[in-house]
Amino acid sequence: MDTLHRSVELLRDQTGRTVDDLSLVLFESALAEIGANVLRYGHQTGRAVEVRYDLKLEGDTLTALFADSGPPLHNQLTRAMPSPTSEAGRGLAIARKVLDELGYQRDGEVNTWRLVKRL
Repeated sequence: MDTLHRSVELLRDQTGRTVDDLSLVLFESALAEIGANVLRYGHQTGRAVEVRYDLKLEGDTLTALFADSGPPLHNQLTRAMPSPTSEAGRGLAIARKVLDELGYQRDGEVNTWRLVKRL
């Protein structure tokens, strides 16, 4: 998770954006939610899970990619926001709400997540 936050900090420094830049704050929140899920659920398998993370800025579009060898995701991208009393299940719903695009694909044994935010 430190790598994710550090990459956004470097991006902020290189682009001159401030810590209160709302678009970047929302992107970082979604990045943390998806990153935490990749790490949490991947490690539940009991085997080593390889995770690749890429972040790039092209023009005013920020794109992050995660590729991991964890278990597949089943119907989570369409799940609604849980009730206010629920203690889990908000991460993907939050990410969907704050990003311009959130994509997931399973190809063989690899999960790929694509997060897009226009700044």
